Amino acid sequence: MLNSRLPTWFVISAHLIPWLLFVILLFTSLLSPETVSIWLVKDSDPWQVKGSGAFGVGIIEHLTVIVLIPGILAGLYAFIKYRNSMKPWWTAYWLLLWTMAGIYFAGEEASWGQWYFGWETPELFYAINDQEETNLHNVSTWFDQKPRTLVELWIFITGLIMPLSNIIRSRLKNTDIVENWIHPVSALVSAGALFFFIRLASWSDHPGLRGLFGNSESRELSIALFLSLFLASYLVRLSRMKQLS
Repeated sequence: MLNSRLPTWFVISAHLIPWLLFVILLFTSLLSPETVSIWLVKDSDPWQVKGSGAFGVGIIEHLTVIVLIPGILAGLYAFIKYRNSMKPWWTAYWLLLWTMAGIYFAGEEASWGQWYFGWETPELFYAINDQEETNLHNVSTWFDQKPRTLVELWIFITGLIMPLSNIIRSRLKNTDIVENWIHPVSALVSAGALFFFIRLASWSDHPGLRGLFGNSESRELSIALFLSLFLASYLVRLSRMKQLS
């Protein structure tokens, strides 16, 4: 099954949202570095007010969860409604795999609701989790760093390098590049570029750049944004193809 063209509104949104996020972080950092520091607090209680001027404590980490929700819903809906019409058949389960990855990502970020509902950590997790939370990513690198590295490589290769290559070849040949269903669409190149910039910032020696963009919370948010747009693109393309058929 080949991609139909994405509607203009989705292409514009997919390019605009990542750079809007970048500009908000940058200008807020320039105007009020303390505010950004508050936003980037990790493992924060969303209901706890930590002193005056602390509005938005840990908002970046919570925004990561919020950003993933539309993509997860889009992925689940697309799989349920269009799985029988997707060809080859395994592409539907590729979509489901990434949807499950989004659920795992969001669930782990929120300790599966512990942050919001405040339950006591079960004894099993209390014993094996180094943060004493209800999640798996603090148990072993196999539930955190290793799969995240694979996802980051996937974003870099298929979300940045390949779309840029396709765009260049498309302009040179003056023809349309038709991508298959396992690769992100070229409209996600801005989200891929934002992730790449943030990843580079994490290796920077510049304290301001590293503090604002090179921290783990900004990186996780950029990954969540890319994944959510990727899942949403499936639903948009499938819906559009159904309308055109």
